[in-house]
Amino acid sequence: MAVHIFRREAVYYWRRRPPRALANILQRPHLFLSLRTTSRVVARRMGAQLDLILEDAAMLADSADLHLSRSQIETMLRGVVDTHLTKLDRVAHAAKNASGFDFERERLGDKRALWTYALLDAQGTSAVVREEDRARMTADGLSETDIAAVQDHLNLLRVNKLVPTNRHILQRMVDAVGATPTAMNIDVAQGTYFRGMKLALAEIDRRYGGSRVEDEGLVDRMLVTRGDPPQQVLSSEAGSHARQSDPPKAESRPTPSVAMADFSKFADDVILHNARDGHWDDKTQRQARSISNLFIKFMLQDQHVQDLNALRQQHVGKFVDFLRSDIYKNYGKSAKDEGRSIAELRAVAMAHHSSERGVAGDTLNRHLTFLAQIFRHAVARGVGSLADIDLVALRSKGKKKRARDERAKLPFEQAAAIFRTAPFNNCAAWDRLDEPGPDGLNQIFHCALYFVPILIYYTGCRREELCRLMVDDVVLDNGNIPISILLRTRGGGSRTLSRSGTSRCTPRCFGSISLPTSRSSKRLVTSCFSLTFTLPPADLR
Repeated sequence: MAVHIFRREAVYYWRRRPPRALANILQRPHLFLSLRTTSRVVARRMGAQLDLILEDAAMLADSADLHLSRSQIETMLRGVVDTHLTKLDRVAHAAKNASGFDFERERLGDKRALWTYALLDAQGTSAVVREEDRARMTADGLSETDIAAVQDHLNLLRVNKLVPTNRHILQRMVDAVGATPTAMNIDVAQGTYFRGMKLALAEIDRRYGGSRVEDEGLVDRMLVTRGDPPQQVLSSEAGSHARQSDPPKAESRPTPSVAMADFSKFADDVILHNARDGHWDDKTQRQARSISNLFIKFMLQDQHVQDLNALRQQHVGKFVDFLRSDIYKNYGKSAKDEGRSIAELRAVAMAHHSSERGVAGDTLNRHLTFLAQIFRHAVARGVGSLADIDLVALRSKGKKKRARDERAKLPFEQAAAIFRTAPFNNCAAWDRLDEPGPDGLNQIFHCALYFVPILIYYTGCRREELCRLMVDDVVLDNGNIPISILLRTRGGGSRTLSRSGTSRCTPRCFGSISLPTSRSSKRLVTSCFSLTFTLPPADLR
């Protein structure tokens, strides 16, 4: 019978103790569910699916903060205000050019709409005109007719199902900042939408008074930056000939916008392609996904870039500066890092010493390599603006050799101290290798704890290489038995060893250890063993 599945009479049931992360939420010692089936096969399949769902829920509850951060809410607010300011400006321009334009009527209409969304911002979707609201509107110059129009506007928005706002609009706002569209985040997006509409409608003097803050100093900035090259003057004949021979110019179409959150789709495609081709293992896929998510988060929350086509060299340069100096160097090792905002990541880094801020140069180059592949993939699919961004200029000058590849040989004093321990002299039992045995017994068990330190001392291999040593790595070469450390894949699992220091053959010292030879290796492979140090002690002697 499968774990967590049991049968009561003829029907199968699923029963689980909730994980610690969900225990306080569920407030019950066990989860009990009838599978409503008498088939054992169906019950096992359904039980496995329920186990997976429960583990996913526990992982989300334990590792990530799904709530919108302050910077994400501010990014959503900026988007709403910017979008509706543009729309309201267009409406105002159209109204001014229409026949029968009434200046005071248009201003009054905007003021009524402003109070409508001010009430929605204050009271939510069920907003009404209260007595205190009526007093405030009267003080703002609205008559009883205007106040009644505000109440009618509220009712009309509900009748036309514009309040509450359509869920797909709110979900798009949450997705654009890289957050999860939970029920709480959707509610926050609704309040942010009402607030943004109120702020956009409040700019009445901008639309109908000509009071634009960006106009201040505009002419001065234009005169300072103006440096047009002299135009080449053509003769009338040359100009006529050029006009006749020039082909008609096609109308330039506006570049379609690509949401910054769509960058994750390009990243997922690159990860999927490299995984299918066998180029990236699980660890590399996690690293690529992590840096792409951080890149999106930084552009949305710090640089306020919402359109991928608006991404420029200076934005990516700011991201590299953030990686070099403003982030904790061990970013990604904690499961909570993925859910932290950019401001929170900076706060975590500031809590540590300056020597622990900023990623290493090799790590930075690896991140930029991932981004370069995603950029090329996006350019090939129509996001041409990314082709102008030079990531090579942002790379760090890499080291010729890594520090772990230049590791010195273990000093004799430390090696002697290791070989005086119980695994090399006298163990208490096969499952108590670190405890000294009775005097005079001299029990030594030939397992990985015995072999690996000896091989480290004689061959210079690293622990990661030897603990993942495969049977095929011990080969027969001209009568000698060297250990061939190669970057390879066996049975769908990757060795996950670095390329620079592990593609080599290490001679085996005959006086130190007896590992499986080619003949015994064949026997071990047929026994379904592949990793050398997962074998029983008898097979290693």
